[in-house]
This record gives sequence, structure tokens and C-alpha cells, in this order.
Amino acid sequence: MTYRRTTRKPLTMERLAYRFALKNAVRLGGGFRKLGYRQCVIALRLPVGANCAEYEIAALDLVQETPELSNFNAVWPKIDRRGKLHLDVVLDAMNDAGSFLIVWPPGQDLPNEFKLAADRVVDVDPVRPFHLAAAARSLSGQVLELADAKKLLEYPLASVFAALRRGRPAKDALERLASMQQVSLPASDEPSLENLVGYGDAKIWGLSLAEDIREWKQGGLSWSDIDRGLLLSGPPGTGKTMFAGALARSCDVHLVATSAARWQSAGYLNDTLTAMRRSFEEAISNKPSILFLDEIDAIGDRAHLGNSEHKLYWTQCINLLLELMDGHSKLEGVVVIGATNHPDAIDPALLRPGRLDRHLTIALPDLAERKHLAHTYFGHHLSTEDVNRIAAATAGFTGAAFEQAGRQARREARRAKSDVSVEMVMRALPPATKLEGARRRMVGIHEAAHAVVAVHLELGTLEAVVVSQEARDPQPFGFARLVVKEDNDPNRQHHLDRIAFFLAGRAAEEELLGTAFAGAAGTDGSDLQRATDIATELEVSLGMGEGLSYFEASTPVLRDRLRRSNPEIAARVERVLVREMERSREIVRRRRAAIELLADTLDKRGHVEGAEVAKILTETEELAA
Repeated sequence: MTYRRTTRKPLTMERLAYRFALKNAVRLGGGFRKLGYRQCVIALRLPVGANCAEYEIAALDLVQETPELSNFNAVWPKIDRRGKLHLDVVLDAMNDAGSFLIVWPPGQDLPNEFKLAADRVVDVDPVRPFHLAAAARSLSGQVLELADAKKLLEYPLASVFAALRRGRPAKDALERLASMQQVSLPASDEPSLENLVGYGDAKIWGLSLAEDIREWKQGGLSWSDIDRGLLLSGPPGTGKTMFAGALARSCDVHLVATSAARWQSAGYLNDTLTAMRRSFEEAISNKPSILFLDEIDAIGDRAHLGNSEHKLYWTQCINLLLELMDGHSKLEGVVVIGATNHPDAIDPALLRPGRLDRHLTIALPDLAERKHLAHTYFGHHLSTEDVNRIAAATAGFTGAAFEQAGRQARREARRAKSDVSVEMVMRALPPATKLEGARRRMVGIHEAAHAVVAVHLELGTLEAVVVSQEARDPQPFGFARLVVKEDNDPNRQHHLDRIAFFLAGRAAEEELLGTAFAGAAGTDGSDLQRATDIATELEVSLGMGEGLSYFEASTPVLRDRLRRSNPEIAARVERVLVREMERSREIVRRRRAAIELLADTLDKRGHVEGAEVAKILTETEELAA
């Protein structure tokens, strides 16, 4: 079978530059040696942010136009819109007798069978100045000085290849690029959306958008059928800004990135409003484009501006933003993305149909995603054992935390003139705090109480309870992993049981250790914050408390505002919490033996499965009978 195309696409500066980069990698892989009749397989891992489609064409050009590689084919996996790899063509090539190059996309693990088949696995360098100079000379005979090529590569590659036309002097191209003010990080640091890991539904949405925009450009789809507004939320450091840049590269569109803070920094109100208009005008004049509005919650919510002296200022800002987003005919070809750490603080009018009418959340990376991030930021040379160690040590880390650790580890590796080692990575992470002695006992009692009360109340499925040997900020020292049973019509008792569960750790500290510690409170997402929010919903929106009046309380921000502004509601919530705290204490007293035995086990082993917790409850209850 053959994998070569029958018709050639025209040469471009971009494909030639990629061809020279690939040629260097193939040379390193031994492809230019005299092989005789021996089959040779070279896996070529593309650099982060690579335009995979253009590299694939360049690889075919390379094997067709290079006599020494005439016995080679070039193959690659197909990536569907969900980012899933399809390996049929590569597997077929492995069953063939000829030599071939495997062009492998960045950010994807190379399967073990391909590593075994390959004579060499080579990381393709990003486009270097000498690649660009060679491409210019090959395409038109143009002499491109290496100094000029280096300056050109300070800009995004897509912009470089757009500006560097056949026969156009490099100085002219540089002036054009400078006028666009698009100086950015090297392309090797700029992944496309296909190469990002850990973005879940946001990545699926973005890849679908890229496909829709391609169809729209070809005239096959109306702009009204495209999702053109998105609210993107997630904790700080989860990569919302990186997502916008990667999405723009995948969609092959212009990116206008700004923020409410940048608008406000322009000066007085009129200056702020002018800056807002300019951002939209830039997006419109460069469409198709993506307009990325970071920290959009800083604009505020008109319903909660009160009577402050700044009310008029922010009201006019919000009104103008709504007006700009409603410019339907002008905004054809513009996708608007708002990013926030606080989706509850967004003015509801911004979220109505035709504006930011879709909301997606970027969560913290899970275990599998952290393994991908370890490869991406620390190198594919790390062993499976090393990657597993890094993934385990980085639970709760954001993509930004990986990026920061990657910079530090690579800096140490450069000074040592070596690859990044797992020890370098561990040194680049925040220091670990050991959990031992009395503090370990306290955490064990706290988490054991959560687990025991959950099983006692039959609140759901307890998967495991864990107390770590050590933790790095922002990791918790312990947790009880509970899957609350689904109930489409939960009653009042179900909600009260959830409150008792969240208060169980604090109750056990007081009952078994004689005092309360800070771990159950103090931050958003803490046990006390969750219990307080459930109690607030009972009292003000579910009609399951002391009154039947309904208040809008669908978000943590709204619930907090209600408690702060209405002393009666705050008092009713407090009464619920006090009652459930006492009930939780009663369960702790009754199940004290089980909690202490489970805490002893956690002190020794650090991990207990849910089934074993249930067994401990049964055994201790039988002993007490």
C-alpha cells in the first residue's frame, strides 16, 4: 500500500521551513545512512504548537524530493474533533515492509508499540533562524540574514509566514510585523488547542468552533449558526488566557486580548469607554477574530452596585459593553470570550442569548491530565515511574503551576547541561510539608469522622478516606471521597444530613481532641462554608426552613450577600448549623470507637477503602453491643 499523495500542493515558505526542520530530525534519526534492504522507522515528535497539517505536507514533500529518502513513506495519526487519535494508517504502515516516518502530534503520548518499532524517536526542533533562511533561499533565491531571521521569529509563526512573501525584503516584513504589535513568545511556547491537555468540555467546544469557522470561511455555514459568545470560568492559573490563544491558533484567526483592568487603566470614564470601543473595533477590522475579555467580572453587576459613588461609572461601562456585544452585523466573524474566576459576579444581562450565552468551566487537571502535563513541561524522556511520581506530587496544581515548575526545572537542566530529571522537577515544586505526630493524628480524626458519619447516615458511596504523608501548597493533607447518592427530589432530611457530614470533622476535633482546629473553615470550599451554603438554601430558596419566602440564592456570592444584608436570615442559618452540629456530635460520640480505630489505621497506612470503613463500623458496633 502507499501513503503518498498523487497531487502535490504548491511550495510555501512555511512548508519549506518545516521541511528543513524535519530533515534535520531525520538525519539525527539515522535516515540518511545507507540502509540496504533493512527497514527503518523514525518517529518524529512535532514541537509544541506545531501546525500539524502543514508539517504532514512537509513530511511528504521531504520523502518525495530527497533522493536519500526515496524508500521512505510518511504517515501520521488522524485527530478527530474531540482530540482522539486514530492510528489505522500508522498501524498499516507497521505491517508493511518499507521504511517510514511517523509524524507524531505534540502533547500526545507515543504508544509503546510505536516506540518498540522505531529505530529512533526524535523531537523535531521548532523553526530556527537557519531553517527560515534556508526556506527563503530555496523558494526564491532570497538571501535572508540569520540576524533578520532571528528577529522575525520573535513574532508568531503564522504572522511571520503571512508577512514574509516571495521576494519581499526581510526589513519590509519586520516593519509590517512591528506595526501590528504582535511580538510574542516563541512559537515553541504557543500550543494550538489540539495540543492542550486538561480543558475538558472547553476543548471540545473550541475544536468544534474551529471546524465551524473553517466551514464558514468556505461559505458553507451561516455565522448565525456558530457559537459566538462564551463565558469561561475556573480557578486562577487554570489556563483561561492560554486557552484563548490556543483557540485562536486552531481557528487560524486574529486574537484581541484585553481586560477590564486594561480598559480602566486608560484614565477617566471617557478614556475607559474609548478603550472598550477600540478593542471591539480591532476585532471587527481583523475578523475573523476572537475578542478575549479577561477578568470580565471586574465590570461588575448593576444589581449590586448599590448607591456608591462609582455606580454611574460602572453602569455606563456595563451598558456600553452590552451595546457593543449587540452589534450583530458588525460582529459577524467575531467570537467574544469572557474569562472570570467569579462567574457569580457577572451581570446577568451579559449572559443572555446572543451575548456570552454559553458557560464552560476549566477544572483542575486530574491524574491522567497531570501525566500529560508532566510530559509537556518536563520532557518525553521521563520514565513512566518518574511521570507517575510527578503526577502524584502535583494533585491540586494548575496548568500555570506546571508551567512555572517547568521553567525552573529547565533552567537547572541548562546549567547542568543535561535533560530535566525527576529530582529537578521535585525541587522546582513548592516544598512539601511532612504530616506527622499530633498534627497527623488531628487530620486522621477529622477525616475519619467525615467518613464514619457519611456511612452512618447512608449519604452515598464512600470511595476512600486518605491522610497524606506530606503535602504541597495548595494540596490538602487529607480527604474523604464521597459520591453523594443521586436524588432527583431530595427532601429536607437529605440536606440536613449533608450539613451534618460537613460538620463532622469539626465535631470530632472538639469531642475527641478537646478543641477545634482551623482546617474546617477559613476559605471558600471549606467544610464550614459548604455547610453554611446548604443551610442558607434551606432557609431562603427551598422553603424548607423557618419561612416560605423565596430569595434568589443560586450562587455562593448571592448567598453570602443575603446573610450579610439580612440579620434575620443570618440568624436562621446559624440556628440550623447549631442544631446539625449537635447532631453530628451525637453521632461522633456514638461512633467514637470506629472513628478512633479508623484514625489509627490512617496513621499507619494513609489510605482506607470505603468498604473497609463500613466493616470497621460493623465490628465496633458489635463489640459495643
